[in-house]
Amino acid sequence: MKKKKSRTFLVIILTVIMTFAGLVPADVYAASEISDIVAGMSTEQKSAQCFMMDFRKWDGGSGVKDMTVLDDEVAEIIADYQFGAMILFAENIKETGETLDLTKALQRAAQKNGGLPLLIATDQEGGIVYRLGSGTALPGNMAVCATGDPENARKVGQIIGSELKSVGINTTLAPVLDVNTNANNPVIGLRSFSDDADTVGNFGKAYINGLKESDVIGCAKHYPGHGDTATDSHTGLPLVDKPLSELKNTELKPFQAAIDSGVDMIMTAHILYPQVDDGVIPSEKTGQNEMRPATLSYKFLKGIVRDDMGFSGVIITDAMNMEGVSNFFYEDQAALEALKAGADLVCMPVTGVYNNAELRDRIDIVISRIKDAVDSGELSEDRLNEAVTRILTLKKNRGILDYNEADYSKETAYNTVGNKEHRELERTIAASGVTLVRNDDYTLPYDGSKGSKILMMSPYDNESAQMVMGFNRAKEEGKLPSDAEVKLFCFQGYKGGIEGDLKTALDWADLVVIGSELYGTADMALDEGRWRSLVPQAVTEYCKSEGKKSVILSLNTPYDVQLYPDADAVLAVYGWVGSSVDVNEAIEKGITEAKDACGPNITAGVEVLFGVFDATGKLPVNIPVFDKTSKKYTDSVAYERGYGLNYVKLHKITYELNGGSYKGSTKDIVEEHREGTEIDIHEAPERDGYTFLYWKGSEYRPGDKYTVNEDHVLTAQWEKKSAPQDDPDEDDDPSDSEESKTADKTKKVRTGDDNDLRLWLTLMLISASAITGLFVMRRRKC
Repeated sequence: MKKKKSRTFLVIILTVIMTFAGLVPADVYAASEISDIVAGMSTEQKSAQCFMMDFRKWDGGSGVKDMTVLDDEVAEIIADYQFGAMILFAENIKETGETLDLTKALQRAAQKNGGLPLLIATDQEGGIVYRLGSGTALPGNMAVCATGDPENARKVGQIIGSELKSVGINTTLAPVLDVNTNANNPVIGLRSFSDDADTVGNFGKAYINGLKESDVIGCAKHYPGHGDTATDSHTGLPLVDKPLSELKNTELKPFQAAIDSGVDMIMTAHILYPQVDDGVIPSEKTGQNEMRPATLSYKFLKGIVRDDMGFSGVIITDAMNMEGVSNFFYEDQAALEALKAGADLVCMPVTGVYNNAELRDRIDIVISRIKDAVDSGELSEDRLNEAVTRILTLKKNRGILDYNEADYSKETAYNTVGNKEHRELERTIAASGVTLVRNDDYTLPYDGSKGSKILMMSPYDNESAQMVMGFNRAKEEGKLPSDAEVKLFCFQGYKGGIEGDLKTALDWADLVVIGSELYGTADMALDEGRWRSLVPQAVTEYCKSEGKKSVILSLNTPYDVQLYPDADAVLAVYGWVGSSVDVNEAIEKGITEAKDACGPNITAGVEVLFGVFDATGKLPVNIPVFDKTSKKYTDSVAYERGYGLNYVKLHKITYELNGGSYKGSTKDIVEEHREGTEIDIHEAPERDGYTFLYWKGSEYRPGDKYTVNEDHVLTAQWEKKSAPQDDPDEDDDPSDSEESKTADKTKKVRTGDDNDLRLWLTLMLISASAITGLFVMRRRKC
């Protein structure tokens, strides 16, 4: 008995010591704390904790306006319901200081009535989807993958994380881990890293690690995969007819990589996979049995991602107002079915309402539906507790439960968001991804000295300034002469031929740069009225017929790089986002960057075009051959993933005449040849009284073959000609002995290689004499 008491006492003592020493795992205390919080919550509070709400606009009495400052009515709604999360959109977060004020106000409202701090999220993916108006837009996933270096994805994640963190946003709904295997995909496209699952996984992991460096929550989306769809789930319900085995080989691979790297959150997709889950839900909205999209599928959310793939973090739905769900289910039924299936956070369960009374009514309907389901056993209380526990555990692990407003300052925010270092990284990453697909006759990098009238044609007005900024940067870097001129032509909706203003502009130009921004197979098939593709095609044809250079910039997914055979060069830039920069100011003032966030891709493409940066990007996706007759992509590949041309370097080959001349000129001959080119060695120069022997090197003679791989200097080697025969009428010079005449005949001018050899022999003789002398002197002293 005494021994047992002693052991018990010892355990207590050890526990106390370990506690004070910090040896008891922190998560033991965290779990206990969270368990206590959940136990003290009502069903209504738990339900609201599972909601991610949006308030992008609000009617505060003077009409519906963007909500950049927290409205008092919205603050009361947040305090009363105690939501778990908030999502902000571009309408909310336009300016850095204002955004920080907004997130602080949101957190104060959330905690006003004893509530908990919020997950505050936004879709800051980078590329064509970014929200932080004053931040760094970044080139986007496909452009980042085109650099070939996952380290760039880490840098992107770090930039996004640090900028969001500084303004009080603790979650980004990124990265997109969809594998873009369908060239017709209308919603993923440039948002995907690649059409190769392993590549997507590697770049996705790097991106997530970058976010972790800033302690910002990342969210892998859109599980189980939106890459092989031809329907946008915002406007319809896509169906992917694949078995689970095929999903595991492609779509699920990047999500498994993200789970293995410790991603905190996964977002579900509103997509049907009937071969995996063919279950139905009796819809109260349609009165029919509706198939279960992944968002509402227990098999996907519990059986696969949790049980099979081992994910223990938070599952969040994609926005529930998207038509992939909202067309088939009322708000309350959709939210309940998502929780039953295994989702933890329901994104935007009630949205699109901008006044107090109506919004409260609709929120109450959803919460009441969940409470009734718990009371009836349709939704188990354990399932609801599990969801809330996961949300709170994430908040605890990321320090959100311990939110302190004093940790955030405007000084830090202004020094972080869109700072010079971030913008410079954005520029270099975007340029590194620009891919040279065609370069006929070495058109690029374009030599502005051979023609400095540049016409830039953009499909939309807000993209023109991006082109001009690239032009200005090329001038700044000395790649274009100071008197180079640029003119612009926006061809949005253009239905005319090569006539009028367009013809005048084309006839003026030396070089024409055209943006190709295509959407769907109708553009690719050049159907009637498809101005986005018809205009670039007509322009490139005209330029070719008139002997002018034309270059295509592929601005959207790069499947159109196969479409313009008459273009002299084709570059893929993987992004079409423009800016609010006034294009006239950009031209007149030489503007090279925008104050607000703007797309870097078009500008980077122009910089690469003029040689500010080398062409180093590689295609991240296969380019399937498009059949214009069937208007479908075929199984044949026009350009393989990983394809991309580099600029061929020019090297100077200098022929030093060494006292000679060529065609009357004594100026050395300088030629430029591309690296790897095999050239014929230059013909012989002339020199009075001398015979040309060879060009210094390995005794290169005219017509010899030489492969150019560096700058090289070749020096002419000469031999003095024999003295002329004696004139019989002249007196013999006594000094002209037969021996001296013979010597003159063989006398050479020592130049080039011969001079070098004679110099080395002389130096060796002098050195040997000096050493011998020193040796003799030392012997005498001894």
